[in-house]
Amino acid sequence: MSLFESIVQVFKNNPTPTAADVPEGVCPNCWGRNEYAGKFYEAMKNENVDINNINEKKGWVQDYADKHLSSIQLNHTDAETVCSKCKVTYKEA
Repeated sequence: MSLFESIVQVFKNNPTPTAADVPEGVCPNCWGRNEYAGKFYEAMKNENVDINNINEKKGWVQDYADKHLSSIQLNHTDAETVCSKCKVTYKEA
């Protein structure tokens, strides 16, 4: 699933997401510690992006994600997942 699709899924599951709602494939440690949730949702609000027009704003959302969130994507290895930014390792269940 792409970063854009993960973000869309968070909005579909909860139209007013909280900081606890982390897009799939993004490091929850970095998402919370750096408060990307608050920054991202505030930027989305300022751009008038909601679940009904998120596809119309796809370019803006992808650009924001590439600029701010791509560094905190998780990298999968054999038995674990590692964040490239904070180096926290998550064991596969």
